[in-house]
Amino acid sequence: MAARKSSAKSPRKAKTTKAHREFVAEAEEILERMREDLGELSDQRVAGADVDPDLVNSIFRSAHSLKGLAGMFGFEGLSEMAHRLEDILDSLRLGRMRMDNPAVDLLDEAVALFTALLGQIGDNSFEEEAETRIRDLVARIEGAVEGPTEPQDSLEALDIDPMLLRALTEYEEHRLRENISRGRHVLLVDTTFDIIAFEEGLSEISSAIREVGEVVSTLPSPGDAPESQICFSLLVATEISADELGARLERPDSEIKTVLAATGGSSVEAAARPVEPAKGSAAPPPPPESPSAPPPGGGDGGGRGGDLESLKSISDTVRVDIRKLDELMNLVGELVIQRSAIARIASTLAAEPSTARIAAELSKTHKGLDRKLKELQASVLDVRMVPLRQIFEKLSRVVRRLQRDQSKEVTLEFAGESTELDKLIVEQLVDPLMHVVRNAFDHAIEPEAERQAAGKTREGNIRIEASQRGNHVMIQVRDDGRGIDPAAVRAKAEAAGLVDRDQVLSEKECLNLIFEAGLSTREEVSGTSGRGVGMDVVRTNLSDLGGIVDVSSEPGRGTTITMTLPITLAIIQALIVGVGRERFAIPLNSVLETLLIDADEIQRSEGRELLNLRGEPLQLHRLADEFGLEVTPQDRHYTVVLGLGELRLGLLVDRLHGQQDTVIKSIQGPAAQVRGIAGATELGDRGAVLVIDVSSIVEDSVRRRDAA
Repeated sequence: MAARKSSAKSPRKAKTTKAHREFVAEAEEILERMREDLGELSDQRVAGADVDPDLVNSIFRSAHSLKGLAGMFGFEGLSEMAHRLEDILDSLRLGRMRMDNPAVDLLDEAVALFTALLGQIGDNSFEEEAETRIRDLVARIEGAVEGPTEPQDSLEALDIDPMLLRALTEYEEHRLRENISRGRHVLLVDTTFDIIAFEEGLSEISSAIREVGEVVSTLPSPGDAPESQICFSLLVATEISADELGARLERPDSEIKTVLAATGGSSVEAAARPVEPAKGSAAPPPPPESPSAPPPGGGDGGGRGGDLESLKSISDTVRVDIRKLDELMNLVGELVIQRSAIARIASTLAAEPSTARIAAELSKTHKGLDRKLKELQASVLDVRMVPLRQIFEKLSRVVRRLQRDQSKEVTLEFAGESTELDKLIVEQLVDPLMHVVRNAFDHAIEPEAERQAAGKTREGNIRIEASQRGNHVMIQVRDDGRGIDPAAVRAKAEAAGLVDRDQVLSEKECLNLIFEAGLSTREEVSGTSGRGVGMDVVRTNLSDLGGIVDVSSEPGRGTTITMTLPITLAIIQALIVGVGRERFAIPLNSVLETLLIDADEIQRSEGRELLNLRGEPLQLHRLADEFGLEVTPQDRHYTVVLGLGELRLGLLVDRLHGQQDTVIKSIQGPAAQVRGIAGATELGDRGAVLVIDVSSIVEDSVRRRDAA
């Protein structure tokens, strides 16, 4: 097909950022869902059928998501246009606007314009052109939406408790009126559930009702039920009678009352029939068959060719199930093991003169395979990496809910949202971060009067900051609250039986007691905290991820919780070490350096072994002692210097076998929870070795040091 020549220059593309690409990918997915829903809505309008309220609600939620997404990425014009779509859809769902209103026809056009503008993000002329086109469409939407609101019939004539009517939302009132106009039975179902299982029971009965009608509203209701039960009233609109509904529900404890009997099928048919225009007035335009907005390049798009071009996806992003990525990573891991086996075979062949030539060819092939495999490994790891922005958005919703529940003014600040972690780690990090933020909100931030008395601002502040430190990510949660009193924490621990009264603890150890299960510094139990769970979950979850957590606090000034995590748990480089007759793998992302030292260089102080490392004392720990291995005393030791955040530890081993890419596999069976072991990995010689859990060994050694 010959290309169409044009005298106009194509707009020059500016460099799009990664954030822009993320926005386009997310927005295009939402728009695709809106197009599908709008197509179904158009089919229902043309067929004269009842418009599904859930369909309108789905389109409304999509528009709302678009508005929030555009606002978050700074596209104010796109956010304003999505807000206008919300106005149309909200009027539809609340019954303020009829389906034949011209504004409804603009929904397709707005989606097409949104899609066109997404394709222009990165053009130097994007902002100016987008502002003009959005302003024109918004003006048309405002003109179409304006009009008198139809008067609503009163619902007071219904045989129903006025208190229940007053509890209905505006949307529920609209759905009730809509069902009445269609001539359906309006029934009130009163039923009782056991409190411990009311969610399952309510879901079951609601699903049964939706098969034959619509649940207009579900409200708790006062009743004579025992303390272990709860009563609910369900306002139902249906074509069947109360007796028929009772037979379908099969709940003898339910009482079904007819609030309004059906008026027959005529009203239903009338409601479903398209509205006929009055004589002398123009007929409403039919729903558009295709979006009327011009294609991204402007103009008419060249007829049919332009229509086909507009169907192309804007984003190159494909959403993939994380489990498929795990399978792909496992396959890459198996290839890594086979690559190591090929290297070993080539080395064996090279030792024999008769096979030296074959070994050289095999070695050359191995180098090519090694290069391509590293590229594949890097690509798969890059696909798994996601920004921490996803967690931060969820935490914002948690804080907003806490502000509403506890009536506290607290600002939540973020830094380092673009810092990336493995998707698997991000998912496992949500709960620990949520616990830390909730504790900061509930325990640390004082009430307004207490803050003002202490000379602080009325609003509390919680700041979450993420940064990359080598192959680790450090996340700090700081608050400006009352801080933690080590003496008060110790007193609580003694009362809970976690610490003996004569046990000597440093200030740091007292602070670390907050991570013990069953310890809470709150006097009373609330809906947010006070049960002694939460911070122990934080330490446990982070330990499972190969990370550590640390706390520092200054009474009256605030508290800082620091979490250090590896960037990925997938394929990692490991240092293979030997102790006695055993071999172990140490993740290389925690290894700072290796040293060969003489036995007389090891110093001893207060029961600890130390090494003078360039003028700084380095605590030493023997890997053989960690697992009770028998070793022969040696004059020289290899020292593997481990670093995790700000913590340092020298691990004494007998041998270094070199580096190797490894895939950590979990251990199944009774030995699965051995502290100090993160899993196992297979080497190229088909031997399996245990992988050292650096975080637990460093943390235990530092704890023993502080206790000494």
